[in-house]
Amino acid sequence: MSIQIGRNPWILIGLSSLEILFVILPAFIAGKIEKKGVREELTEMGFKKNQDSLIANLLKIFTGIGIGILLFATGGFIIYFFRDIIVKFIFGTSFVQHGDAGAILTQPIQPSIIQVIIIIVLQFLIIGICEEAFFRAFLINKFKNKMRLRYALIFSSIFFTLYHVPPFLVPITTTITFFGYYFSIGLLLSFIFIYFDYSIIPVSIAHSIFNILIIIL
Repeated sequence: MSIQIGRNPWILIGLSSLEILFVILPAFIAGKIEKKGVREELTEMGFKKNQDSLIANLLKIFTGIGIGILLFATGGFIIYFFRDIIVKFIFGTSFVQHGDAGAILTQPIQPSIIQVIIIIVLQFLIIGICEEAFFRAFLINKFKNKMRLRYALIFSSIFFTLYHVPPFLVPITTTITFFGYYFSIGLLLSFIFIYFDYSIIPVSIAHSIFNILIIIL
């Protein structure tokens, strides 16, 4: 049975707000372990003074918007490729059906206008920024100190995937069914993060736009 988080939009809003912990806890814990200040850890996560030119910042913003729209436009094809072609071919139709049935659904059900506005604001101010600060900036920066960059991108994308289809909350069929979908999105965002010199601006915007389009359309 699927987990309907969006059935009560206020619960969805509350859980979304908790994603700020993706920034606070890693910065605090890593700071203690590495004997650094929390501010230094936050700087590594992308929270630093922006010294780029106006043109460079506009490029990041519009790239983020464009990637977010592109992900939304192609998301159905990505799911179809991994779920309906690869996973179904390997494990069969019933496996995929069981995986679909166990998915976590975050689409708000019959939200009020106020709730929709709050959810959209949270996407920009917390969810997009905090998830990208953790899964891209924090994990990639930590992993690349221990391994080659390409492996850092892969591992950060795996963690991103397991967060969205956690095997301790959903059936393993669900994790496998949607693994390729979330992994490919995570990897794409990782490439963009690296391309823009480890800036979380374009990936945060892309992430937020993608989620918002799913919610409102």
